[in-house]
Amino acid sequence: MPPKIIADRYELIEVIGRGGMGQVFRGFDRQLKRRVAVKFIHAHLAGDQEWEKRFAREAELMARMSHPGMPAVYDAGIDPGPPDRPYLVMEYIDGVTLDDVLAARGRLPVGAVACIGAQTAAVLAEAHGHSIFHRDLKPSNLMLCADGSVRVLDFGIAVALEAGHDRLTRTGSGIGTPEYMAPEQVRGHTVVPQTDLYALGLVMFELLTGVRAMAGASNIDTMINQINGQPPPLERERDDVPAELAALIGTMLAKQHSHRPADAAAVYSVLLRYVGSLDSLLDHPDPASPARMYATVLGAAAGTPEPNPARRPAPGTVAPDFTRGDLARALRHAHDLADESRYVPAIGELQTVLAIAVPRLGGRDVDVIDARIRLADLCAESGDHEQAIRRYSELIDDLTAERGPYDDQVILCQRQLARAQVDSGQVRAALTRLRRLHAQLAAWHGSDDRRVVQFAEMIEQIRAANR
Repeated sequence: MPPKIIADRYELIEVIGRGGMGQVFRGFDRQLKRRVAVKFIHAHLAGDQEWEKRFAREAELMARMSHPGMPAVYDAGIDPGPPDRPYLVMEYIDGVTLDDVLAARGRLPVGAVACIGAQTAAVLAEAHGHSIFHRDLKPSNLMLCADGSVRVLDFGIAVALEAGHDRLTRTGSGIGTPEYMAPEQVRGHTVVPQTDLYALGLVMFELLTGVRAMAGASNIDTMINQINGQPPPLERERDDVPAELAALIGTMLAKQHSHRPADAAAVYSVLLRYVGSLDSLLDHPDPASPARMYATVLGAAAGTPEPNPARRPAPGTVAPDFTRGDLARALRHAHDLADESRYVPAIGELQTVLAIAVPRLGGRDVDVIDARIRLADLCAESGDHEQAIRRYSELIDDLTAERGPYDDQVILCQRQLARAQVDSGQVRAALTRLRRLHAQLAAWHGSDDRRVVQFAEMIEQIRAANR
């Protein structure tokens, strides 16, 4: 049987991929004598105006962007039917997808995962700069090439948020892959840049551990996990991940998108400190490829030196030059960010510095406690009451073991915990906690004690507001 030819030009050779929208062929451009990838909308979707619009939009979105980490768009058209089938002609990427790498090798080296994550974050920075969000980032959509580059594939369900741009998502259409969908995506809410960062966090967790962090027994279970569940502790699954990197991934997987990193550039800046070679993942690495030669010179010209492993903390340790001054500066900067209502970067900064400070100074160190209390306060101020409750509870346990139940900071955390419980709708639990503490303090210090009076006033205020 002769090969099928599209537009009297593109020869279709074999199917190399399938997705929710269509299938991708390895092809050959007879005019320019080069390999191409040709993507078609599925036959059963042909004629569906919504899917045809979405497919046409993919061509428009990808043609609008220009980045070496994503395939270039060469051409688009309609192959006459019946039914008529839109197609997209793209750069052919020769490589292996990361799901295949995982299947063959299991969990990957920390430096390799940081390199993959940093390259992906750079592509997301380009897309997000155009208000384009991928929405289906996963290992099968990330391709590793012989020159050590990572390409982000399949913007087929990407969404552009622009004034006057039609929303092409049909309610209940199941857009995305459950194992990599952010909570807001599962709920059908508006996607944001942090939606893609959540997916990237899940991808890096899987590359590091070989475990899909939020996978359930079924798609429904998985989506419930995305909304309500927590991933396994990364340090339990992989004990050689540096504390700062583990903290970054934990922040990326925050349930509230406002608590994730501010943007892809912030993720990139942290990952860059841990980047290592990808050659060990490739069967036939090409370290002398012209593309890698060019990238190496470009990095030097941009003032970005090669990562120096000698300057990185050893696995499980922290930077040797970390000081209390670094912690104090992070606290001041977080305070300034919060004053501008920029809670996402403020919370991210404190989480990152605490991931370094706690192993070095101890979780009960006086300066660390101040930072932990401020972090819990920021969670409460930003509206993440669940996170605030957890952090205040941990502080109460640690401080009580160290100083006893009537220390001023213990009492402060008890009051803040009760407020967070009220704000989250747990009024009865808050009142029970406050009444118990009021009775204990009154028995120990007398009814005229300042703290006893404050608890009584707080109890009455909560009761009056919830009658």
